[in-house]
Amino acid sequence: MSKELLEKFKKLYYEKFGITLSNEEATAMANDLVNLMKVLLEPDKSKGTEFKFEERSEYATIETQQQYI
Repeated sequence: MSKELLEKFKKLYYEKFGITLSNEEATAMANDLVNLMKVLLEPDKSKGTEFKFEERSEYATIETQQQYI
């Protein structure tokens, strides 16, 4: 994680919870958050769901397609 992103995470965490994190704490928490999001956003392959990421202007959108067997 870049120093800039780490500082941004620490600032957001402080603004939300009023707790100042060390660099080590912030790195661990940010990595845990990213890993959690990867699990939550992983498609359910048993249901045939696919995710397509498209770049539109400055925002990325997620489109889902359900495949029926």
